[in-house]
Amino acid sequence: MVTHMTWIVFFIILFCLFWLNPTFTGLLGCLALAVVFYFTRPVLMGMVWRWRLHKDVNPEIVKFLTKELQRFPLHQAVFYNDFYKVDKLLDQDYTVAHETDDGQTPLHIAAECNQPAMCLFLLENGAEVDALDNFGGSALHAAAACQSQTRVIKVLLRYGANPHLRDSEGLTPSEVARKYRHPLIERYILSQMPKDTP
Repeated sequence: MVTHMTWIVFFIILFCLFWLNPTFTGLLGCLALAVVFYFTRPVLMGMVWRWRLHKDVNPEIVKFLTKELQRFPLHQAVFYNDFYKVDKLLDQDYTVAHETDDGQTPLHIAAECNQPAMCLFLLENGAEVDALDNFGGSALHAAAACQSQTRVIKVLLRYGANPHLRDSEGLTPSEVARKYRHPLIERYILSQMPKDTP
């Protein structure tokens, strides 16, 4: 669908350009633009896809993970939301419990990168929802710190993530969200915590 939409928009732009300059030179210019677009479209679409993939994630985290995860194929596939590659690696010697040097599991990476479908996939393949990294943080802590949407938070809580866990700084996920100025996440986590009854 996206590919068809891209071509439709492109041809509308070409039509408008030719309409503005309906000469032979204008036609040649439009044809040259079409050839350039045809050969660079995969690169351009890849750039747009990657920009949109991590648009709600802290840019410093994206930059760090892009470099850091090169040594961890499973985590890198999760980072790029590549279900085919993740599934293929899980069929080999990798597990959903595989950790980076910081103790992060693939679920931590998916949570940090605001990928609810990948989180769901990993959880359904046996990922431990409250696995802790070397800093005592769960995937819920990672999601609260690194991205600003509630979709991943909802998936993790639905699968039993503990909103009361404290990391090595003594912070719960809602307190981490407050620390990193993610009020939407903080309010959502607090709204899902059981109310004290007298």
